[in-house]
Amino acid sequence: MTNEISSWVSAVAVVNFDLELGQSIEHIEPSSFLLTEKERLNICYLSFPDSNSGCSGDTCYHFRVRKDYSLRESRDMMSSQHENQYYYGYVFFRQVKGEQFKRGYFQKSFVLLTKKPYVNLFSNIVQITAPQFFDSGQVAIEVALHNFMSWGEITPGKSYQVPLLGQVLAFHIPSIKDKGQPKPKEFPNHALAPKPLVLRSIFECNPYSTLKPLLPHISILWELVLLGEPIVVFGGSPKETSSLVQALVSLIAPLSIMICQICIRYVNDYRPYFTIHDSEFQEFTSKTHPPSRVILGVTNPYFGKALQHFPHLIILDSDPDKQLKILNPKEHVNSSLKGKPGFYTRYKPHLVRDKQIKKLLRTTNEHQRPSEVEDIMLRRYLNELTHTLVIPLEQYISSLMPLQKTINPFRQPPLLQPFVPEHFIAYLTETVLKVNIELKGHKASWRDLYRRFLKSSNFEYWFTQKRLEANKRLEMLHIQELGDSDIYSWMKDKHEVEIVDMLLWIRDRYELLRKYDSQSNLKEDLKNHIKTLLEVIPSDLQTNLKPAFTLD
Repeated sequence: MTNEISSWVSAVAVVNFDLELGQSIEHIEPSSFLLTEKERLNICYLSFPDSNSGCSGDTCYHFRVRKDYSLRESRDMMSSQHENQYYYGYVFFRQVKGEQFKRGYFQKSFVLLTKKPYVNLFSNIVQITAPQFFDSGQVAIEVALHNFMSWGEITPGKSYQVPLLGQVLAFHIPSIKDKGQPKPKEFPNHALAPKPLVLRSIFECNPYSTLKPLLPHISILWELVLLGEPIVVFGGSPKETSSLVQALVSLIAPLSIMICQICIRYVNDYRPYFTIHDSEFQEFTSKTHPPSRVILGVTNPYFGKALQHFPHLIILDSDPDKQLKILNPKEHVNSSLKGKPGFYTRYKPHLVRDKQIKKLLRTTNEHQRPSEVEDIMLRRYLNELTHTLVIPLEQYISSLMPLQKTINPFRQPPLLQPFVPEHFIAYLTETVLKVNIELKGHKASWRDLYRRFLKSSNFEYWFTQKRLEANKRLEMLHIQELGDSDIYSWMKDKHEVEIVDMLLWIRDRYELLRKYDSQSNLKEDLKNHIKTLLEVIPSDLQTNLKPAFTLD
């Protein structure tokens, strides 16, 4: 146990810069929260911008750091829970110049640690909480902790209206069952209650403005992220890099929107802000093996040499509205990351820039639209692009489902047939690809893109989830067939051992049904089958078995 505050927030830390000691955690709540020495050092360095960033005043950003399992569960035990391997840190850094301070500056960071990638939600939380801490001290943290613990558990599909230091936040936790993008539920307010701060998404912060310098190349970036290509983002501050890295990760999987339960998720590593002091620095900068499949946000020019082996580099311009051009990576070799802003890559895209993104760029230049509208238009475009990719995959997986008529209630349920990449590529006929040709490119281009995608971690994760979903559906169909079966006909001429085996089998199906669907009417059918089977076995065996087959 790590003694976390709640399911929302793991801990709140105050990180100070000491002239003799450097960065150190000055205070952490709860005080019993466990951090290894490696985690402490990583969090301390990530909580401060690099000295060359020149951040003055208040700066907000976030980072993602791998947990250290030396004092906890082994990493193997956690491998099935990908997101639980990381902490997300939401930072409010304050730097104030003054002669009364050592080194002439006051430098301190307020850091909120959590396991949740709810970037927009927690960025708003830290921007509410940190200023009150700097004004009022420890009491602000104590009140915030009390608020966090009052929010209840995190429930997908639920809308929340929660208190935070005299303000009210309203937001929705998305669920795969949501249709479209649900808005936070409207709650009637008391006349004296503060007006809620309504968040349209708990995940994304202004994706359009963040990606604006790269909009002409958005389909190329979409391909790179889809395939899990290594990317370095260099910016002038952690705020710039963390915003863009997060926007890149969400290109293929808008986490706040699920379309017909189709979701491709970015599962490779990504670090919105990364420093040369990180414990994994050697792992990412080693040139003895191919670059890690990671998206790194960096601000230290030293990474210009350390990450030369990364194939894709984005150097942001100091003008956030200036569009970046695609440049040859040779132009920045042996130069620092302070070089010419641009998108350095040799990648040859499989798809061409289509009419939709050209129209979006043209109309944006012609009209000044609200940022919310631009975000929606960009998200719709990316949704359609991802949706287009997934449709043939969904159709092919449907063809791998065994027919319902082949399900025998008295045998093991069938499983989804194996996914064979060569068979899928052959399945991509002109008819199947018609929707793709109309939207984004040529048949050969899509086939080549699919060939590469099928080898990626993103596809592996997506297909694993689809296989689990399909096999669950087959199990439910099998249970339905079992519930509707004629148990009297089956048990004719059956030996006692076979009947006992069937009793155990039906009980196992009953427990599975409870796990999948506690409200199902099929439970009564299975109970009746058990009752019928118990009646035909010898009375002494009945006495011994009945307690084990008394189902609630």
